[in-house]
Order: sequence, then structure tokens, then C-alpha cells
Amino acid sequence: MYVVVTAIGWIGAVTCVAAYALVSRGTWSVSSRRFQVANVAAALMMCVVAARGHVWASVAANAMWAVIGTRTVATLMRARRAQPDAMHDDALDSPSHSTHGDLLDGATVKPIWATVTEPQMSEMRSSSVGLVA
Repeated sequence: MYVVVTAIGWIGAVTCVAAYALVSRGTWSVSSRRFQVANVAAALMMCVVAARGHVWASVAANAMWAVIGTRTVATLMRARRAQPDAMHDDALDSPSHSTHGDLLDGATVKPIWATVTEPQMSEMRSSSVGLVA
């Protein structure tokens, strides 16, 4: 059982980091269903690992993360159904997406696409980020 729970934890961690990397690179939009589903799945997997280890603060944080993500997915799905000419997430996730945002609970949400210069990218590569479990 320990090996299964550990594997679930690693899959959750990789899913979380991969989703974050894809959004950071502009491959996915933060308002895409794909990103939100990946976050929910990662949170639930890490919640299982935390519960197995009796790390209740992490269980609570990951559970809330999953609840927020699930709510966001539901909102995105409702907005997509409300748009008769809705596009697939593949098109919405592209930085070249030609519309000016998605309809989300009556508000227009415009994706944020950052332009990073080479010196800024070099500085970002040299900095380190620590993850806390």
C-alpha cells in the first residue's frame, strides 16, 4: 500500500508542476478547463498522500484547493454551454487565440500573456524556487 500511495503522490506532484509550467510558458491559459482539471487531480492525489501520512494541514489545504478548482471547472463548463459558438480548450489555450476572452459568470476574462525579454528569462533561470509539502 505504501508504494501505491507514494506513486499517487509523485503523479500528483508531477501533474501540478507540469500544469504550472504549461501556464507559465503560455501553452495553457489559466482560465482553461484543462489547467483547472489538472489542478483538481493533483490536489486530490496529494491529499491522499498527506492523509496517509497524517499531515492534516496539508490535507486541509489540498482539499480546499480541490474544492476551488472543482468550482472553477463547473463555472467554466456552464460558461461554455452558454456560448453557442464555444471553441474547444485547444483553441482557447493557445496564445494566438483570436478572441478577447471567455465568458465566465457574466464577466469577460482576458487571458494574460506575458512577454519576457531574454535578460529577464536569463535571470528567471538563475533563480531558484523551493516547494513545500
